[in-house]
Amino acid sequence: MKKNLLALTALVLTTGAFAQSSYTLYGRIDTSIGGIKELGKGTQSKMFHGGVGGLTTSRWGIRGSEDLGGGLKAVFKLEQRLDSDTGAAQSPSFKGESSVGFAGSFGKIVAGRMTTVYDDVRGVSQMHSLWDSAFTPNANGVFGSGSDYGNRFNSQIRYESPLINGFYANASYAFEQTTGKGNKMVALALGYKAGPRHISLGYQDEKGKSSYTMLSGAYDLGAVAVSGGYNHRNGNAASGHDNELTLGVNMPMGAWNFSAGIASGKTTIANATTAKANGYAFGATYSLSKRTTLYAAYRSHNIKTGAGVKSTDTQLYAMGVRHDF
Repeated sequence: MKKNLLALTALVLTTGAFAQSSYTLYGRIDTSIGGIKELGKGTQSKMFHGGVGGLTTSRWGIRGSEDLGGGLKAVFKLEQRLDSDTGAAQSPSFKGESSVGFAGSFGKIVAGRMTTVYDDVRGVSQMHSLWDSAFTPNANGVFGSGSDYGNRFNSQIRYESPLINGFYANASYAFEQTTGKGNKMVALALGYKAGPRHISLGYQDEKGKSSYTMLSGAYDLGAVAVSGGYNHRNGNAASGHDNELTLGVNMPMGAWNFSAGIASGKTTIANATTAKANGYAFGATYSLSKRTTLYAAYRSHNIKTGAGVKSTDTQLYAMGVRHDF
């Protein structure tokens, strides 16, 4: 009887300890087959990993939290990115995220490597444009005819406020990335999110490079969802400035989702247009289950010099499968 009582007490204490903490192992594998045609290189048929020819980069990770009492939690996240076509792990080891911090009624504050809050604003503008994937028309070229922002930084502190009547204010700060270079980063995001509506304004200053300002919006009408945004890059005398627009639409039909998007950009240096970029894309996904999705999509973009000569002309098409666990 005494032994049974001791065993039961140990079980209760152990269960209570685990109840105060939660840990989740998660992941995603995304692989496709298709082709890419580039100016001056012809067409190449190949297998892609999700980051360059799919819906998302493959990854695995672990995240968790510990209840510290009084509504305060300790939180952490480790996420490794990988190339599913070769099995190679991307560098650094936890490229996706390596963070630890606290969450509570005040919001959430974490430190380490992670995306900036400006990247969240960019995500709002792309969420209904080819699912914010490698097929999104402003990705990989159009929003970067001059230069594009850094979406992740090392040695970063990130704060996310709680929603207050739908409003939020988030901030990121990254310490110097390379000793002696002064390449720090500051980012701010203000937004309103309620029901089907999401509006966000973001600013990111990458010291020694450029600063970026973006206004994004998304609205889900049920039968159709739209998203879009305007982005401005303020560079130096050598890199000039960019003005960029993007618009996307997504239409769900049962297990199907159909999406299309367009994007354009212009780079000016000393008040003269030095580059113009345009892109469009369309595609479809089909959900076999909550965790497994088939997809097929096409993306085209080009960049022309101020004289109208193409410097970049790329077409990407692929069909693939993404599985979440």
